[in-house]
Amino acid sequence: MKKIISSILVCALLVCTLFTLASCGKVLSGTYEREEEILGQVVATTTYEFEANGKVTVRVDLAIGEDVVKEGEYEFNKDGDKITFTFENEDGELDSTTCTFTEGEEGDVKFIKLDNVKYEKVD
Repeated sequence: MKKIISSILVCALLVCTLFTLASCGKVLSGTYEREEEILGQVVATTTYEFEANGKVTVRVDLAIGEDVVKEGEYEFNKDGDKITFTFENEDGELDSTTCTFTEGEEGDVKFIKLDNVKYEKVD
């Protein structure tokens, strides 16, 4: 009798685990980067660092001037073709921006596109 009850409990736990995993949306992790050039000179490098827990850090390293770093969150829509970024602004309020999202691979280089702007994976 103990084996039957144990087996039922194990099966119930497995089913619950499957439902939990199935309910998780799309996640992204890794660092993606793009260099902005003017007349062959790099004027800015934009880096998105995604964590699987929905956190994102955006860095804009400018050739001239002060660099910008923003920490926030990201979330995909249910179809996974749009991503919403939420950052706290200078007034302490939350600002959200939604972009179209695609990902792919060219050769051995993975990339994402945010509103058709390509960022290549660097790690």
